[in-house]
Amino acid sequence: MTNNRTGNSGSMGLGQGESICGICMCRIKDNTLFTNLTDKEIDVFKDVVTTSNHKKKEVIFMEDDQCLGLYIVRTGRVKLVRSSKDGREHIINILSPGDLLGLEVFCDADTYANSAVVMEDASLCFVKKANFFRVLETSPDVSKKIMMALGRELHQAYEKIGNLGLKNAKEKLAHLLHSLALEYGVRDSIGVRLHLTLSRLEIAEMLGITQETSIRLLKGFKEEGILDIERKEIVIHSMYKLAVIGGAQ
Repeated sequence: MTNNRTGNSGSMGLGQGESICGICMCRIKDNTLFTNLTDKEIDVFKDVVTTSNHKKKEVIFMEDDQCLGLYIVRTGRVKLVRSSKDGREHIINILSPGDLLGLEVFCDADTYANSAVVMEDASLCFVKKANFFRVLETSPDVSKKIMMALGRELHQAYEKIGNLGLKNAKEKLAHLLHSLALEYGVRDSIGVRLHLTLSRLEIAEMLGITQETSIRLLKGFKEEGILDIERKEIVIHSMYKLAVIGGAQ
C-alpha cells in the first residue's frame, strides 16, 4: 500500500490534499469512511475491487435500479440526481475522486435511491454488496471504524441540511459557490477559477430553486463584482464576500 500526502498545488482544489490507495491508485482514503483505516486494513478490499471507465453523460445506475454494490470515484466527477414526481431533476451531490456512490449498500437496500450520471470522463472502482459485507464480517476492526465513520457522516449531513434550511436563495447560492470553490477552485491572476462546468439549470437543481432565480442571483453577484462568468466557467473575485453572504464567516 502506498500512501502519499501533499499540499495544495497544480489543478487541485483549494481545500484538497492527496492520499493514494495502493489497491487501484485512487484517492479512497480522502473519503471520510476510509480515512481512519490503515494501509493494511484497506488492503483487505484488494481482492474484491474491480475498475471501469465511463464517458461523460453516461449513466452508471438509475434510480430504482437494483443495488448491486458500492462505487468509489477514482478519476473524474459524477453527479447524483433524484427525480421529483413532476419529472424535474434535483442534483443531490457532485462526487469527486475518493467519494462513494451507492451508500444504500449500508442499509442493505434492494435499489438505488438516486441516479448516478458522469459529468466528465470518469474511472470507478466497484465492490459487490456481498463481497463488501463479507470483508466487514471477517475484519471486525475495519467494520467498527466504518460504522463509526458512517455515524459522523450522518451527523454532518443533518447539520448541513439544517443550516441550509435556514438560508434564503441568495445565501444558499453564495454558500454553494464558496463550497465548490474550496473544493474545485484554482487561483489565478484574477481570482479563483471554478474548474467545474455547471449550467444555470444544474445550479438551480442543486439548490432546489428555479432556473430563473439562479440566473437572477448570478447576475446580481456579477454586478456586485463578486464573480464573472466566462462561458460556463465561473471566476470568483471575492471569496470573502461569498463567505459572508453564505454564512461561512
